[in-house]
This record gives sequence, C-alpha cells and structure tokens, in this order.
Amino acid sequence: MKKRMLLTLMLVLCVAILCACQSGGTKYTVVETNKPQAPAQATQNLNLAGNQTPAEVADFDDGSYDPTSEEGRGEDLGDFSEVPAVPVTVAPTVRSDYAGATPVLLDPIDKPTPTPVPPISFTYQAYDATKLHLAFEAPVGWVVDDSVADTYILRNPDPSMAYTASLTLTATKVSSQMNKSALEDQVEAMLDAIGDGADVKSFSPSKTADRPLMDQTGVYANYTGVLDNGEQIAGRVHATCVNKVLYTVHVTYPRAYRDTYVDTVYDTLRKTMNITQ
Repeated sequence: MKKRMLLTLMLVLCVAILCACQSGGTKYTVVETNKPQAPAQATQNLNLAGNQTPAEVADFDDGSYDPTSEEGRGEDLGDFSEVPAVPVTVAPTVRSDYAGATPVLLDPIDKPTPTPVPPISFTYQAYDATKLHLAFEAPVGWVVDDSVADTYILRNPDPSMAYTASLTLTATKVSSQMNKSALEDQVEAMLDAIGDGADVKSFSPSKTADRPLMDQTGVYANYTGVLDNGEQIAGRVHATCVNKVLYTVHVTYPRAYRDTYVDTVYDTLRKTMNITQ
C-alpha cells in the first residue's frame, strides 16, 4: 500500500515538473542532422550610395570611368623611388578589310625627301637701269645686259648652276593707265610667252594675285616648268603701271632654290625698286 502511494506521488510530481517546463524557460530548435542543407549565397558589397539600387550604379565599362581618378587614394604606403616610365609605341590601327594591303604614300608627308641642294646666299648692291629710269638692289656681281631697248637683264654668273638664274625688267609706254584687269591680262600674256619657249618641255603657271609694286596696284603669278634637257625651273612675273608706263619684272631660277630667289632676291628687288628722273 505504501509503495503504491509513493509511486502515485512521484507520478504527480513528474507531471507538475513537465507542465512547468512547457509554460516557461528556454525553447530550442531541433536541427535535423541528416537533412541536406542548401549552400549559403555569397554576399556582394555594391558600395551603394544613399538609397541607390544596383541598377542605378554606373557601369565602369561605359567609357566614362577614368582609372587615374583613383590615384592618391587609400593609405600612405611610404616613400618609394619613382621608376622611369618606359615609352610605349602604340601599334597602328589597321582595318581588317585592308590588312595586307600595300601602303599608299600621303602627299607630301610620306614622299621621299628631295635630295638637298648646296645652300647659296647673296650680298646686294645698287643697280641703275638708266634707260628704264629705274634703280634697285640685286646680288653683287651679276652680269648686266641692256642691249635691248626698254629691257634690263641681270644674270647670275655662277658656273656651278646648270640653269642660269636671271632678273629681267622692262618699261613700256602705254596709251592709257592700266587697271587691275589689264595688268592681269599682261601677266597671263607673259606666262604664255614663257611657256611657249622653244626649250620648254612642260609648263605649269599659277593663278594671278594682287601685290603692290612701287606703291602702285600690281599683279603677279608664279610658274614651274621642265626644259628639254630635264632641268626643273621656276619663276615669278610681276607687273604694274605708273603714269602710263607698264613696268614688268621676271625672275627665273632653278626650281630647287625657290626659297632663296623668291624670299631674298625677288623681295630685295621689290622693296628697293623705284623710279628715277
């Protein structure tokens, strides 16, 4: 009897303890160890500013991102000696449909450089063309020829030149004062006469242009040509009219010395040429 009462009492205590555990205390989640778990997803740090979403972040590959903008950021890593930059040769861009094609020379950049000619220079002296009532300066020692009326010629006596450079001046009285249009016709007629020379194989004149001569309206033009013997020549003709007198200048020279004759000989003549009484 006592044993039965003791078992009953113990049963009641167990029930009371079980009820207390269910109404309070810590609860634990039961983990099933035999059930496969899904792999954890990696978290990406998008460095979003404010309330931006990933769709609002600029794509660094759109061409607007400048990598050098990040230089100088971050920690100070100490003082390092600067390594000299190695020059990088940029490979030329070649279109695939032109690959293997023969390069085409670009005029005048890629053309072979002409063989340089020995430089020449001049000193100047005064010349008096009394028959033409003109005075001017030209290179020292040039040979004078005034055998033809109203014409005065100076020739370069340098024997090393295959083509003799020369200055020819003329003064011709006209019936009326010539205007610009008439001077243009005169210059074109002079070019035609030079191009029709017996020893001229080919001839290429320029268009006419305005330039004063002796402080009066003037017209000039340039030309290049090739003689029968292969010599390449060039020159300039210039005309003006003063008090019903037509004055013309013709300078001709080896084509290779264009800068020397135009920029020095011709310019000196033009700046110093004046009418005398």
